[in-house]
Parts: sequence; C-alpha cells; structure tokens
Amino acid sequence: MYSVAIISDIHDWHSQQLESNLLKKKCKVIKLNYDEIYAMFSKEKIFHFNKALKNINGIWVRFIKNGSLEEITTKLTFLHLLKQEGIYIHNSADTIEKTVDKVRTTGLLEINKIRSPETMVRIGKIKELNSQNNFLLKPIFGSQGKNILLIKSLSDLKKSDAVGNVYYLQKFLGDVNKKKHCDIRVLVSNHEPIAIMKRLSNRIITNAYQGAFIKKMKINNEISYLSRKVSKLFNLGYGGIDLKFFEDEYYVLEVNSIPSWKSIQELESKNLSEILVEDFINNMKKNVF
Repeated sequence: MYSVAIISDIHDWHSQQLESNLLKKKCKVIKLNYDEIYAMFSKEKIFHFNKALKNINGIWVRFIKNGSLEEITTKLTFLHLLKQEGIYIHNSADTIEKTVDKVRTTGLLEINKIRSPETMVRIGKIKELNSQNNFLLKPIFGSQGKNILLIKSLSDLKKSDAVGNVYYLQKFLGDVNKKKHCDIRVLVSNHEPIAIMKRLSNRIITNAYQGAFIKKMKINNEISYLSRKVSKLFNLGYGGIDLKFFEDEYYVLEVNSIPSWKSIQELESKNLSEILVEDFINNMKKNVF
C-alpha cells in the first residue's frame, strides 16, 4: 500500500477527485495545507518534517496561493527537501519554478525554439513600443487570466502599472476587434495529451475561469507533437498547455504545472482524474523501487 499526501492551500473539487481515485487504488491518503507543514533542524538529525509526512511515498502538489516572497520560497523549499528525502513529487518544485514565472517559461520556450508570442520584459517602465501591434501586459506570477491588460499604445502603457514593477509585454496574436477570441488548452499526463478543448470568448481573455465558452475539439498530429515536446521540456508529471493557432502556426502561450481540469472534464466521457492518478501511481512506483 502506498501513502500519498495531497498538499494545497485550498482543497477543492480537484483534491476530492484525487483522493477518491487514490483510495480506489488502495492508497492511504492524507490532505495537508502548506501551513500544516513544518521542518525541524537539529544536530541529531539534519532535518525532519512533521509526523504526518512520515513514510509518505508520493506527494501531489495542488494550488499554491499568492503570498510573500518568503512564504512562496519556503513552500517550494519544503518540496525540494522532500524530494531529497526520496519522496516522489508530482509536480516537483523544479517544474513549478520553471512554469510559475512567465519570464522563465518564455525564455525556455525561445531557447528551445518553440514558438511563443513576441515578448518584451523589463524591470521598470518600457519607453518604446511598436505601434503597429497590440500587446498584453501580464503579471509574471499569475493565473486564470487575472490582472491582464490590453495595451494598444505607448500612452496606454504609460498609464499602466505592472505588478511588482516588472513589465512582461506580450504581442497579442490576432485582431483585438474580432467578436470572438479563442485559444486551446491541452491537458497532458506523463507527456501524453489526454484531453483538449477550445476556449471561446467575446473578450480577449479566454480562460474558463473568466467565463469563456468551452468546446471539445479533436487533437491533431501537430498539437500532439507540440504538447509532448513542451511537456518533456518542463518535465511535467501532468500539466496544462495553452496554445494559439495564428497565421497557420501553433504558438505556446503558457504552461501550467498546477492545472485545473474540472472544465475540460465536462466535455469528456472518460474519467480524467482516474487517468491522472493511474499515471501518478506508475511514476511513484518507479521512484519507490
């Protein structure tokens, strides 16, 4: 019998689905909040965690809420140390760090020659702008389409304050005046796409959380190949990859290492949580033996 901890700042439908399917696989399951974890450092033993994490074989990482730099750093450090203790982490702190920071994500995509929108990053105000394009000003830490601003001109930019004074300015792909906007979300597990949906909205923000209409679509060879490539690059145990089809090419918009799948499950007859848990257990087995 394997012992699994689901760690999250918020335990919602996703934690419930994971727990239910893990129990079906005869796993022992505990759910912890990050503020329930502590580490003790002493001369007798370099360090140890609270008893709840004793004899744990695998950890499933869920939602990490906004907080101070110290809080977020400590949460990730705990995950790093738990991995060093020989526990399988799904997804690891290394993977989360590569995807939670949009600057690092975009940089890794570009270095590995994977198409993503033209992007400019600067600490402090950007003083020049190509007036022929529209841009999205995004917080480098953020999800669910929150705090994204449309920038049409240098004047717009001058009136806008970037979160944390870091200006991450990404070219908008498409016509901002269109009545409908869309992108694609691919859910991957163990580097394989297991579900895909199109998100449509009359707003430029197409996240389901922001009220976008979702529609099932068929995966093609190009999306399948690109999803596998991105998943392997970021070493995703599971993840959400956001794509945009523009001028006959697919672009990677974002990579999410703590994705939601409740919306995409509404479009699927197969149990996505069951598939995700099966892949998790297979990874954990490889780590244990």
